[in-house]
Amino acid sequence: MLKATLSSAVLLGLLVWSVPSFAEVQNVKVGGDITARGFWRSNLDLQDNNGALDAHQDFFMTTTGINIGADLTENVSTFIRIANERDWNTGVVPAAGSNAGDFAVSQAYVTLKELFYSPLTVRIGAQPIVWGRGFVLGSNLIPGLLNRGNDLHASITANEFTDFTAFDAIRATLDLSGVGGMGIPLTADYVYIKLQENAIGLNDDVNLQGINLGTHFDAMSSEVETYYLNKRDNSVSGAAGAATIRPNNGSVSTLGIRGSVKPIEGSYLYGELAYQFGLNATDPAGLALGGDRHQAWAFDLGAEYTAKDVPMTPKLGAEWIFYSGKDNNGAITGWDPIARGYFTTALREFQNAAPFYPAAQACYTNGAAGGVCTGSATNQHQFSLYGSFKPLQDLTIAPRLSWFMLDVGVIPVAGSKRRGFAGTEWDTVVTYNYTDDVQFGLIYGLFAPGSVYRNPQDNAAQELVSSVSVKF
Repeated sequence: MLKATLSSAVLLGLLVWSVPSFAEVQNVKVGGDITARGFWRSNLDLQDNNGALDAHQDFFMTTTGINIGADLTENVSTFIRIANERDWNTGVVPAAGSNAGDFAVSQAYVTLKELFYSPLTVRIGAQPIVWGRGFVLGSNLIPGLLNRGNDLHASITANEFTDFTAFDAIRATLDLSGVGGMGIPLTADYVYIKLQENAIGLNDDVNLQGINLGTHFDAMSSEVETYYLNKRDNSVSGAAGAATIRPNNGSVSTLGIRGSVKPIEGSYLYGELAYQFGLNATDPAGLALGGDRHQAWAFDLGAEYTAKDVPMTPKLGAEWIFYSGKDNNGAITGWDPIARGYFTTALREFQNAAPFYPAAQACYTNGAAGGVCTGSATNQHQFSLYGSFKPLQDLTIAPRLSWFMLDVGVIPVAGSKRRGFAGTEWDTVVTYNYTDDVQFGLIYGLFAPGSVYRNPQDNAAQELVSSVSVKF
């Protein structure tokens, strides 16, 4: 009897103890998604000489994500996303220490609203951050892959489709609309991002900090924002066996302004201008020299019009993207893509952006090969015509034609003249919303190399990606 009484008391105590905890997280949302993709690729290195990237690639990939969101006490919420991404049964033995085939944390953050006082919201943890269209700050895709050397699980071939693009960051957003009686909506957004920790206890980190001030107006649905970002890169000076070039080596600042407006019904104009200055560490393409002065420009200008009252709702647009380049002894150093999240093409914008797809083409200085210098992250004009139409209510077809020209031409063959036309790309994206929860997709891209590439085996790169995505 005593034993039964004690057991009942323990159970009752556990129940009483658990009730408050359960009440604090009673609003829990659980969902997720499964996306299966099929790939066909050809000549990703722009050469047809039976190399590793020349043969046709046929493979499948699945991304599985589980989302858990919870509202806790007043103004406190959490979000967790765990994901698994893998190529289908490739037979590749995972690298030592990798989590291939496992689930891992893709996002995990806590949101604190009205912290200290009502206009302030703070978010801490692994989180997505996008400023504007993501032209400068939008994804941890490139920094994350560079810092890890591969995708998190070393388990997928198409790294640009990875789910792990969130930043380890602290973000504070302050609503200044009521400050000083200005009477206009104004938001200040501060971010602190840890791009790379390296060794704990050493000053060898790569950190990104910045602030964005933005506002919008009802007139013509316009918006304006200006921002400042600083990437402090001490990884070179802190590396084992590396000579310290100077204190705080690798400090690149970016100043930018972005805006958009809809002057008439169906029209949309957008633009962004950014300027970089400071000192280089080694840039993502490996072309800049540590300690060199850094100075670069970039802009994104575009216009589009959608005929909403016309059958199939056609849209037509044009866009001009520019990243400056400087000729430094045959290597093109210029724009640092920082944490770019805005990509408009399937192939060219991932060429020579390590660790994606290298185009087998070297530039020359005084007759000697000086390294690959035809990447898309810097030294490039990109002109595009694009559009979309809906032949069915749930079917959208969006083609894009893009031309790529180098800002500073390269010498593709020893003794030849400089050339600047990198190539032409045709992309088509098809999406079909089968139901509210199921979507089918198709991406086709073809990049035809231009006069910059002058190898006997030059050939066009192609990619076809089909997908089915289910959300639950």
